[in-house]
Amino acid sequence: MSLEVDSLIQQVIDKFVHRLFPAFVEPGFVACPDKHLPALLDAMTQAVSARGVDMELIDLRPEPAERLNGVTERLCESNRQSPNSALPPRLMVLVGFDLLEGHDHEEPTYPFRSEFQFDEQHLWLFVGHDRSRLGRLFHSHKLPLYMAARDLTPEPWRRSAAR
Repeated sequence: MSLEVDSLIQQVIDKFVHRLFPAFVEPGFVACPDKHLPALLDAMTQAVSARGVDMELIDLRPEPAERLNGVTERLCESNRQSPNSALPPRLMVLVGFDLLEGHDHEEPTYPFRSEFQFDEQHLWLFVGHDRSRLGRLFHSHKLPLYMAARDLTPEPWRRSAAR
């Protein structure tokens, strides 16, 4: 791994695992080139683990809508149970989230948003390859996930992630 890539990964980690982590963490999204995804996930696992937080990776890529529906069902169940404050929060990393962009995918994203916005037991990181698709998901007021996560993508990856 090059020093530049390590630096970019560290930028993402520093934006997400900041001094108030895990007590206050805004959900985030990052567009990451596929070749750097394993290194990003490894670094994120180490960073959150050092803060006492477990990370769960959910790869949506094979069946994005179906797998997001599964996440929504889990959230619905956990949101119905009384939260156990003794348990540390869990970081949920949804890889391939950019594949849910577009009106064809509103059906799974609407119920996910309704459960996700009230979830107090998890921290959220949405990962994709295509920043423009992620941007539309989280920046378009016409889509259900509007303003639900902030962009953590480093500037060099903003230019190259959609390639």
